[in-house]
Amino acid sequence: MSSINETAREPRRWPMRFLRISLTVTALLMFGQAVLAGLFMGGQSSAFGWHREMATVTGIALIVSIVAAILARRLGQAPLWPIWATTGLLALMSLLAFAGFRSLPALHVPLAVITILLAVALAAWALRYQPTATASSEQSAPDDDRVRTESPTSASVS
Repeated sequence: MSSINETAREPRRWPMRFLRISLTVTALLMFGQAVLAGLFMGGQSSAFGWHREMATVTGIALIVSIVAAILARRLGQAPLWPIWATTGLLALMSLLAFAGFRSLPALHVPLAVITILLAVALAAWALRYQPTATASSEQSAPDDDRVRTESPTSASVS
């Protein structure tokens, strides 16, 4: 019966995989945004429309990443901070869209670089992250320490 309880406490793997995939796709889409912006600035006017449309797709991918971060926290025992980091990226993307629609390249371009770097760093973290010990092993650790610190004489006296 204890094996059933132990398996129930183990983190599920699919939420972290979902987070890894969604953050990687988001980072790649953001990088694609930079490529399209460069093409537009280089004189290819059709790239502007693609840049604008890909921004919408990137925003949707980031919202999916927020959901994935929440699921990874609730079901996979991931840390809490990726939820706030992905939400912060969405706020940066909103500011980025505002600067883009207002034709403010002095704000839009540096903010885009920062946003892309943060997205890549977050995706890199997700790809390297390995969940720590399960809750069952964390709960058994204090008992093991207590047993080790008891003196042998107190157990044999009774």
